[in-house]
Amino acid sequence: MLGLSLGKLLVLVVLIGVVWYGFKYAARIEAIRRDVRADVARRQAARRGGSARPVEDLVKCAQCGAFVAAEGAKKCGKPNCPWGG
Repeated sequence: MLGLSLGKLLVLVVLIGVVWYGFKYAARIEAIRRDVRADVARRQAARRGGSARPVEDLVKCAQCGAFVAAEGAKKCGKPNCPWGG
């Protein structure tokens, strides 16, 4: 009839497995490429835009407990405020 033997069925199963895992591998490679492209685009956008404000160190006010910029802090208006005007 069809002439299917055990050897032919095993070869067919192996071929189907190779094709199946080949497609899974190709999909994984494409996902990695897409992630890398997105990462590169994000880095380029960050490099072009830069940050809006530089990072500043903060210190805790001994009087009120609020954190203020270490450079150029202004008086909060409370009595005995350690920060100059």
